[in-house]
Amino acid sequence: VMGDVTDENAPGNAWLIADDWPPLPYTTTSFYFHKDGSLSTEMASSDSITFTYNPKRPAPTLGGQNLYIAKGPYDQRLIENRDDVIVFTTDSLDEPVWVTGRIKAMLYVSSDCPDTDFTVKICDVYPDGRSMLITDGILRMRNRNGFDHWEFMEAGKVYEIEVDLWSTAYIWNKGHKIRVEVSSSNAPRFLANPNTRAPIASDGETKIAHNTLYFGNAYPSCILLPVVTGAEFQHEASKASTCLNYLIKKSRAKLLSKLSILPDKIVEDFMEELSKNYYDDL
Repeated sequence: VMGDVTDENAPGNAWLIADDWPPLPYTTTSFYFHKDGSLSTEMASSDSITFTYNPKRPAPTLGGQNLYIAKGPYDQRLIENRDDVIVFTTDSLDEPVWVTGRIKAMLYVSSDCPDTDFTVKICDVYPDGRSMLITDGILRMRNRNGFDHWEFMEAGKVYEIEVDLWSTAYIWNKGHKIRVEVSSSNAPRFLANPNTRAPIASDGETKIAHNTLYFGNAYPSCILLPVVTGAEFQHEASKASTCLNYLIKKSRAKLLSKLSILPDKIVEDFMEELSKNYYDDL
């Protein structure tokens, strides 16, 4: 479980163990998007925001779950300043918020193009303003009902979609803020959608899309967070530590038995080096 990396007393930044996923009781909590940029558990009033997505000028990837480009929890403030990125932020948290499990965004959207993408990021905003990426996801509208066929959009029609941000285990510390970004690109992590009916990466015509995100009772766009309930972090971390220490001692004893055929000096030197680089860290 990760957490605030600047406060040694903050909950998080420790290994937990479990037989199931999600590992702890949780409540799926909706944080609704508001036109003024706020993010809260209160339903928004009916409204919408329209933004322009140009495939020739996509929002650049900055960190995330990448393989061959820069990866990890990068500060997203430069991306958030773009006109084609909509940002929603909670007030400063009065208490830590522990999220463990699958994160999904429910969006109500429309476009004036037959196809487009919708991307979602969730970040931890530190008191100093840093907006650190936790996880993200994307949905290509032609594949909103499956990857075995294409369904193109009708201009102006409102669609309910689900964007999967995958799973995480993270604790937003007291005084931090939860932030969600909605856009239509994140390249090169995801190829920029040309907003046409053409196959992706066909190097053909592109169109500029005017995409709209809707709010309110009829269109309750939100992010769904699996907020842990009925569990206390320090207690869970203590249980995990006890179990891990037992497993380490057991594996160490097993390793020593297999090394018994070697001279004692070699075994002693090996175990000392192993302790420095592995066991002591745990």
